[in-house]
Amino acid sequence: MVSCNEFLAELGNYLEGDVPAELRRELELHLAQCKTCQVIVDTTQKTLKLVTESGELDLSEALPQPVVAAIMKKIRAGKPEPPRGDRDA
Repeated sequence: MVSCNEFLAELGNYLEGDVPAELRRELELHLAQCKTCQVIVDTTQKTLKLVTESGELDLSEALPQPVVAAIMKKIRAGKPEPPRGDRDA
């Protein structure tokens, strides 16, 4: 059975439909049994829909991949980084 961490590591690929059929079945089995991951998928899908349909967000082609990579690194590490403020400014 896929753990939450394994599910989250594949979340982007899962949402894009870019996972092998066997892995997709395992991810969907986990999703059917895990309310936390269901909420994460639902929230992520809604956020993506809002951002893409708004037309207000103009990102360069180079930006999204590093942002996704940084988020996935933090998820895999399991430790959220403290928010950075302008305290040093």
